[in-house]
Amino acid sequence: MKHKSKFKSVLKSIKCAKVIQNPLSHFATLEHFRNTCKLFVVSIIALSVAIQSVDAKYTADFLTLGVGARALAMGGAGTALSDNAYASYWNPAGLGHLTRYEVSFMHSTLNGQDAYDYVGYIHPLKNRGAISVSWLRVGVDDIPITTLPVVSRPVGATNRPKVVGTFNSTDNAFLLASGWALPSFRGIDFHLGVTLKLLYMSGYRNTNAIGGGADIGFVATTNPEKPHRLTLGLQASDAFRTKLYWNTPPPSADQTSHTETIPPHLKIGIATTHALRIFRSTLVFALDSYIKDGVELHGGAEWTLFDLLSLRVGFDERKGIERIRRLTAGVGLNLQFVTGAGAGLDYAFANHPALGGSHRMSLRIRF
Repeated sequence: MKHKSKFKSVLKSIKCAKVIQNPLSHFATLEHFRNTCKLFVVSIIALSVAIQSVDAKYTADFLTLGVGARALAMGGAGTALSDNAYASYWNPAGLGHLTRYEVSFMHSTLNGQDAYDYVGYIHPLKNRGAISVSWLRVGVDDIPITTLPVVSRPVGATNRPKVVGTFNSTDNAFLLASGWALPSFRGIDFHLGVTLKLLYMSGYRNTNAIGGGADIGFVATTNPEKPHRLTLGLQASDAFRTKLYWNTPPPSADQTSHTETIPPHLKIGIATTHALRIFRSTLVFALDSYIKDGVELHGGAEWTLFDLLSLRVGFDERKGIERIRRLTAGVGLNLQFVTGAGAGLDYAFANHPALGGSHRMSLRIRF
C-alpha cells in the first residue's frame, strides 16, 4: 500500500547525543518521589518492550510527526512540556494544567510534498481540568490519474497519456482528550489524561481504512509554584492496540479484509524549568525517550526572554533502516495580557540529510 511507505524515509527513530545526567539529584528532599517514579517507569518499560511488533513498525507513521512548533524546535521533547494547546497529542495529562479556552493551528509542508495541518480547541472544566478536540491531517491532494487512449498500444506520438481525473491521498486523526488534576502529595502536583483517537486514511480508487485507539498520560511536577521545578511525563500511546481496518478485498474467499495493528509503546519525558534574574528569563531543558521498536531519544532547550521571545534548539536522531541525526531550531513570540488572555506564534526548522528542510509554523490563542 502506498500509505505504508509514504513516510518511511522521513520518520526514523531518534537518539540524542547528550543525556541530562540525573536531574532528580537536585531534589534530594523528594527521595520518595524519585523511587516511586523509578519503579513505575521500569515497570512500564518492561511491558512496552515486551509487546513490540516489527510488522507494525510503519503503520500510521503520520502519528509520529509531532504537532506544535515549540516541541518540534526542541527535538520533539514534548511529553513533559504538554501544558498547552497541543497536549492532546503530546500528553493529555497536560490538559489538567489548563484553566482557559485555547485554540491552536499548525501548517507545514513535509519536504515540499505533503501538506501537514493541525487544528485544536481546548475547553476548561469547572472541576480542575479541561477537554480538547483536534484534527490532524497529512496528505497530497489532486494527484492526477492518467490513462492511454488505446491501452493495448505502447506510448507514442499518437497514443499519449491523458488526465482523466484526480484523487487525494490523506491520513487523518481526530482526537478527543481530557485531563484532570489529581490530589497533590507532599508538594507534588499530579495530573492524569486520556486521548481517544479515530483514524481515517484514504487513497486511490476509494481505498480507505478506519480505526481507533487510545493514549493514557501522566504528569508529576515538583515545586510547581517555585522558580525551579522538575516535571516528569509519561504517555502510553495506543495503550489498547490501535487497529486499522481496510476496505480492500481479502486475498481469498475464506479470509477477511486486511487489518493493521499499532502495538502499545511508551513515551517518557523529563523537563527542568529555571527562572533566572537575567533579562527576567526562563530556561527549560527537556529530554524524551520513545520506546518503540528500540529506544529513541529527543532533547532540547528553550530560553525565554522577558516572557516575550523564546529561542529554542534541539537534537533529533531517528533510528530506522539507517540512523539519521539532525539539529532542530526555532523561535517563538509570546503575548500575554493582564486579563490572562494571550497568544503565541512559533516557528521550527528541521533539516533532513536526504530530503531537505522542513518549516513548521503554529499559532496558539488563549482567551
